[in-house]
Amino acid sequence: MKLADVTPAHCYANAHQLLARLEHVRDEMGRTADPRPVPEISGAKPREVYFQAIAAWHKVARLGDELGACTSRAAPAIPAIDTIAPGHCLELIDAIGAQVDDIVAELGITAKAAAPALEPSRQPSDVLVTLVKVNRMLSRLLERPMAPADCYRTVALALAYARRTGRAAVDLAKFERAKQPADCYRQLETCLATLGKKIAARGQTALTARASLPDATPSDVFDLANLVLGEVAYLHALAGTAAPVHAFEPGGHGHRLPAHVYQLAHTLDAQLATI
Repeated sequence: MKLADVTPAHCYANAHQLLARLEHVRDEMGRTADPRPVPEISGAKPREVYFQAIAAWHKVARLGDELGACTSRAAPAIPAIDTIAPGHCLELIDAIGAQVDDIVAELGITAKAAAPALEPSRQPSDVLVTLVKVNRMLSRLLERPMAPADCYRTVALALAYARRTGRAAVDLAKFERAKQPADCYRQLETCLATLGKKIAARGQTALTARASLPDATPSDVFDLANLVLGEVAYLHALAGTAAPVHAFEPGGHGHRLPAHVYQLAHTLDAQLATI
C-alpha cells in the first residue's frame, strides 16, 4: 500500500492487532492487566499518534533487550514533523509489531491475533487511545519500567525546542521536594493545554485530552512527556525561523527524582509562555 493511501482506519486496525499480540505476551509472562480507564481524547492529529508510537518504540525495544529478543531492527525514517501523515504512523506501528514478533518468537508463543476488519470511521484520536493502551501494556511487561530519568531526558529535549522558539530563555524553576509522578503528570497536562492554545493561535489545531491520573506512574509520565515533546517540536516547526535543536547537544542525564521532572516541566510551561 502506498503511504498516501493509508487512512486512520488502517492505523487503528494494526494498532488493535498489536494490542492483542501483546495480550498474548502478557499472559505468557504472567502479568496482570492495567485496570485503569483510558483517557478521553478528541481532535488528535497524526503527529500526536506518531509521538505516542515513539514512546511505544522505546518500551518495546527495552522489553526485547530484557527478554533476549533484541534485534537490529531499525525504526522507519523520521518525516518532517509538519508532514506526518497516517502512512508514517502505520510504518512505525508496524515496526513496533516487528519487534513484538521477535519477542513472541523468543517466548515460544504460538497463539495468533487475527487482523480486525477495517472500520472506515476511525479517526486519529481512536488510534491514539489504542496506543495509550499499548504503552500501558508494555509498562506492565517491563522488568525495568520507564523511570524519572527517562522522563527527564524527554522533557529536557522539549525544553530545548521551547527555548529555541521563545523570546528569551527562562530560569530553572524552584526545586520542590517530595513530588510524586502524579504531580509531574498534572504539570505536563498543563504544558499540553498551553501548547494547544499556542498552536491554535497559529491557525492549527491540537488534541483535547481529559486524563488526570492520581495514580500515575513514571511510565505514564513518560508517555505524556512524549506527546508534549511532539507538540513543542511542532510549534518550533511552525515558527519557521527558530534555531534548530542539534542531536549532539548535551541533554538530561543521571539519576533523577520525580521532583526533578516536575521542576523541568514547570520550567517548560514558563518557557512556553514566552512563545
